[in-house]
Amino acid sequence: MVKDDKYSDKEFDSEHEMHLYWAKNHMDDLNSHDKDKAKKALSKKENEKASQREWRKKMFFRGTAGLVAVVLVYLAAPSIAGMFTGGGSIDYSDLNLEEQPRLGDADANITVVEFGDYRCGACQSFNQEVKPELQDKIDSGEVKFYFMDFNVLGPQSRAASEAAECVYQQDQEQFWSFHDALFDNRGSFSYGTEGLTSLAEENTEGLDYDELQACIDNQNGSEAVSFDNEAGRSDGVSATPTVFVNEDRVSNWNNLASIIEDNYQ
Repeated sequence: MVKDDKYSDKEFDSEHEMHLYWAKNHMDDLNSHDKDKAKKALSKKENEKASQREWRKKMFFRGTAGLVAVVLVYLAAPSIAGMFTGGGSIDYSDLNLEEQPRLGDADANITVVEFGDYRCGACQSFNQEVKPELQDKIDSGEVKFYFMDFNVLGPQSRAASEAAECVYQQDQEQFWSFHDALFDNRGSFSYGTEGLTSLAEENTEGLDYDELQACIDNQNGSEAVSFDNEAGRSDGVSATPTVFVNEDRVSNWNNLASIIEDNYQ
């Protein structure tokens, strides 16, 4: 975590993210040395986007030039075929990822973003069965994983998201324990303040639970949850889970580990 930003009171997960922030918001205030850092960060981001565009272009021409081959690949390798089911992409710069819960090294080359709902059965399956398959890649520094809220199942899913945000505000590591508990206990507890606080007490450590209860009561996590939902809608998210890898939408998320191995490493 980078905390010593001389141009703002913000905290960043990496110097690269801080330098990008400088470039977007403080270019006129920077000294020559810091301007060079900001310009290099912008150049790196543009190069990454150019590489992604080139990859997508190659995939398009391969598909149009060899439709039969694509069909054969679809039948033989569902994980790769899943890349083309649904399609679409997203601009990560719209998601404010530096403020989102993250697993893994901030400098990992592969960025996975899930939009999920804590009361969604498919999201529960993703969390319990698919995400653990990424753990080795997360631990090795290859992959970083972000979770963003997208509430499609009513007020209880929204309440769970706001409670998770309250946990995140206190302890970013304990967030993931509560996150897992929400999925593991989906539909089996009360989604009111008392039930959510009790779930946190049973599945996290070291939090101020009175503060947590007040945060949930006062809906202090509402703004962050609203941001996630609005960002998702703006980028075409309509169901959960919706998963992106390096800005590419992956519809066949059950084969996520294989998709990453076959196309991004």
